[in-house]
Amino acid sequence: MIKSIAVYLGSSDGRGGKYLRFAYDFGAALAARGIKVIYGGADVGTMKALADGVSAAGGYLTGVFPDGFGGKREVAAMNVEILRPGMTEEIIVKDFAERKAVMESLSDCAVVLPGGLGSMDELFCYSVNYEIGLHDKTVYVLNIDGYYEGLKAQIATFKREGFLGAEDRSIVFCDSVDELFALIFK
Repeated sequence: MIKSIAVYLGSSDGRGGKYLRFAYDFGAALAARGIKVIYGGADVGTMKALADGVSAAGGYLTGVFPDGFGGKREVAAMNVEILRPGMTEEIIVKDFAERKAVMESLSDCAVVLPGGLGSMDELFCYSVNYEIGLHDKTVYVLNIDGYYEGLKAQIATFKREGFLGAEDRSIVFCDSVDELFALIFK
């Protein structure tokens, strides 16, 4: 039974506001189901929108944040604090490697929303740990508006060329929240 989900997503807004709206609504939907949301603890980008949605719906929000992290270059240059205030639970870790390990240990599965290089790092780390037997938790990739079609094709290539088992379930793509919820809350 899924009680906690690690959510990986962007520290940027993305283009056009749709990713912010989606992240907010997704956070609210998880909170409405009583799911404990574990995320990177930031108060910027789609990470902020997710946290705002969870908080607005009265959900449980755990932020796992690297000690002393000032943010990406452009955020640090503005001298903006990016650690979100007022989370249900705040866990300060020494670095990003520890953040990934803590988020993985606290979650029953992971969901990846549109994001950038950091989100890809987190997705593959979680998935590799599944592959080598450190856990049996699936990563669900929300392919919103086809955002992850390229990645989906690459994973299919890994399988076709024998570098990932054909029946591998470490990464599962979903095209909607309804599809995701049907898989994880069956």
